[in-house]
Amino acid sequence: MIIALCGFMTSGKTLAGEALSEKTGRKLIDLDRYIEQQEGMDMESIFREKGEPYFRKREEECLKQIVETEDDIILSLGGGTPMNPRCAAILKERTRCFFLTCNPKVLAERMLLLQDGRPLVKNLLANHKSSTPEEKLQILEQWAKEKLHEREPIYKACSIKTIDTSVWNLDYILSHFT
Repeated sequence: MIIALCGFMTSGKTLAGEALSEKTGRKLIDLDRYIEQQEGMDMESIFREKGEPYFRKREEECLKQIVETEDDIILSLGGGTPMNPRCAAILKERTRCFFLTCNPKVLAERMLLLQDGRPLVKNLLANHKSSTPEEKLQILEQWAKEKLHEREPIYKACSIKTIDTSVWNLDYILSHFT
């Protein structure tokens, strides 16, 4: 069985996936890293050189490939993966998906710290280079609120359970996968 982790960027999918992989002995596949390996370039380069529509197409193709060839793994998804209805259907039919949710302010703080390799965050902040960190935080928090409002119903529809990662407590998070 494939255990998939969905949620907004910086909600903790990769870290929770690594910990769950270690705890269960299951292989972890991070979908974004898988796509990077398939493309031979990092996420930022894919977005810059080939565009987001190309990336989303590859995301769907790679998700299909993984669920058709792998079993008994942990699959950490990109934040936008479930937004594609075909990807959402695959997740519902072929995985036990868990939605990692998080407070928008905490997401914004994490995005500000972890913006390298996140082209959507870099693009969002590109016109705000002279803004203070507090202003950037407000921009990211507002963006996270808007995106979560749009995405949360889809994340929930794909998932069997919601886990709040606003306070990072790995034992608490891992206890919800039993």
